[in-house]
Amino acid sequence: MKISKNVSLKTYTTFGVQAYADTVVEIEKEEELQAFFASEYAKGPYMFIGEGSNLLFVHDYKGTLVKMQTKGITKVADQGRQVIIAAKAGEVWDDMVRYTLAHGWYGLENLAIIPGKVGSSPVQNIGAYGCEVKDFIYEVHAYEIATGNMVTFSREDCEFDYRNSAFKHKWKGQYVVTEVLYALSSVPNVNIQYEDVKKRLEHVSPITPQHVYDAVAQIRREKLPDPAVTGNAGSFFKNPIIPVSKYNKLKEVYDLKMYPISNEVCKVPAAQLISLCGWKGKRVGEVGVHTQQALVLVNYGEGTGEDVLHMAMQIQADVKEKFDIDIQMEVNII
Repeated sequence: MKISKNVSLKTYTTFGVQAYADTVVEIEKEEELQAFFASEYAKGPYMFIGEGSNLLFVHDYKGTLVKMQTKGITKVADQGRQVIIAAKAGEVWDDMVRYTLAHGWYGLENLAIIPGKVGSSPVQNIGAYGCEVKDFIYEVHAYEIATGNMVTFSREDCEFDYRNSAFKHKWKGQYVVTEVLYALSSVPNVNIQYEDVKKRLEHVSPITPQHVYDAVAQIRREKLPDPAVTGNAGSFFKNPIIPVSKYNKLKEVYDLKMYPISNEVCKVPAAQLISLCGWKGKRVGEVGVHTQQALVLVNYGEGTGEDVLHMAMQIQADVKEKFDIDIQMEVNII
């Protein structure tokens, strides 16, 4: 268990805003969790973080940040056309995706180069380009803080929803994810339902999972800024779900896209709503909205967490005023 004091968080989050934490604890072995929770650092405020790709620190953190640094990816079961693999929580997500492809285990390729760690994937139910991780999660192993016991959750237990899970509401603060098991295919079965991916691969035959990974990675790099160059947390807002009846009224005025969920409700792209409010590409001081993707708020170098949050709240207010739609922040504000 590695302990550091008075730590600058500029490199601990992808937004790159300056803030400090009293203490940072790095967990390299699962058994160190018990030692952490028996220590003084667990008696004050503490928070587990991954790669900081979904966090915005508005102020210094007067407490302890804990990073899971556990490593390991193994195949635990071979069921013919399906394999079960286990990945430790501290594994970098994209390293794990590339590892599965290299070993002929398919399904996660649409989730290419999403920033973050394996332990965050079930908490957030990460998704992109026509795929959600919930469709591949087999089990989630976690440390129960109250008892010190290791527990196992099935996919159904986790109550997955759009960018959501029981870990974010019902079980918030009760468990630490230590390992995630994924059910993947040993037979290539590509998912190109997302229009941008389909167009990118229209002249490729036969299409392999590696082609899908490469196409998604290329699209993401074109649309999304590299956090190492321009601070950002990827998509800042969730796509809102609204009644179809409301969408039909908006469609009379705006050329607005929609993605049906049921006969009653549909999802509309927050990026389009934000663009129609004139925010795409707009810069205010050291923060702004990305020129290629209106869902992405960026820090041009010296922006503060307060600057980013203020802009996000202005965007929410403008979307609400123009469309009477509430868009929720996907990024966690600390």
